[in-house]
Amino acid sequence: MIQNAEYDRLVKLFRMLSNDNDGEVLNAVSAISRILNAHGLDWPEIILPRKLLPVRVDPTHAQPSSDTAGGPKPLSDASPKDMLDALMASPNVDAETRRDLRDYARALTSGRLTPSNRADLQALYNYVILSGRQV
Repeated sequence: MIQNAEYDRLVKLFRMLSNDNDGEVLNAVSAISRILNAHGLDWPEIILPRKLLPVRVDPTHAQPSSDTAGGPKPLSDASPKDMLDALMASPNVDAETRRDLRDYARALTSGRLTPSNRADLQALYNYVILSGRQV
C-alpha cells in the first residue's frame, strides 16, 4: 500500500511530467516507475479506469481473444503466458534468449513473476512478435 509520503511524491512527480525540460520529464518517469514497481503496479493500472483494463484473476490463464484471424494478440490483450508461449514458438528468438524465457516461465508458474519480469516480457513480445524482429 502506498503511504501518504509516497503518494505526495507521486503527485509531485506527475506534475513534473508537464515540464518543458525533457530531462526533468525523463527523471520523473523513471522515479514514478520505480515507485510503481516497488508496489507491484504498472502505468495502466494507475492511469486507465478499471473498466478499460482487462481483468485476470490469475495471470497464468490466457484471456479470451477477440482476434479471430489467429494472429498475435495485441500487447494490451496478451497475458504473460500468451507472451511466453508466442516467444518460445517464434523462430526469431535465439537459444540464449529462450533460456532466459524458461526462467520467466518458471517464475510465472510459481507465482513469482515480478513487474520487472512482466515489463521484459512485454518489451520482447512487442519487439519480436508484434514487430517481427530477431533477438
